[in-house]
Amino acid sequence: MEEILYSLTDHKVLAIIVGFLLVMLETFAPILPLIAIVLANAFVLGMWMGFLVSWVSSAIASIILYYIANRFSRLKYIQKYKSKEQVKRVTSWIHRQGFNTIFISYACPFIPDFLVTISSGFAGTEIKNYISGMVFGKFVMFLLISYIGEDLDKVFQEPIKIVVFILSVIISWILGRKINNRIHTENVPK
Repeated sequence: MEEILYSLTDHKVLAIIVGFLLVMLETFAPILPLIAIVLANAFVLGMWMGFLVSWVSSAIASIILYYIANRFSRLKYIQKYKSKEQVKRVTSWIHRQGFNTIFISYACPFIPDFLVTISSGFAGTEIKNYISGMVFGKFVMFLLISYIGEDLDKVFQEPIKIVVFILSVIISWILGRKINNRIHTENVPK
């Protein structure tokens, strides 16, 4: 595996394409190790390029999967399932929480993106809430993983980097929340 990673560093364009496709594939096949793929992207491409490739490909794939799940939610069998009381409670909770739930779910690397995306599509989460929460949540998660993937030793040797990361998480959440609120206030009829 290590030999493959080092050989990819010599072929940046190929590494970008492979990294992009692997992250997209992981969105649809969650058995692949997302954290390992993002770490490899950061190692092979460098922190910023690896982060960008992982973040963009995952966001695109998540939006596609959301639309697929949303379309399937209209099937009769799924409608019948959605009418059950437990499903209604979960759906209602997702609608009430909106941006916050989606942001936190995507920012946490241990919650499967696949389930959050499918649940949001089936629940009929507003696309604006979904995209803003997903994009900013994935931003935080992929930035953290890429940061660690570039040089693990430096993260633990320089505590200021941890402080900078925590501040970036807070700023990302605030910025995402403001953008989400602005989107909703612009679309409210006067």
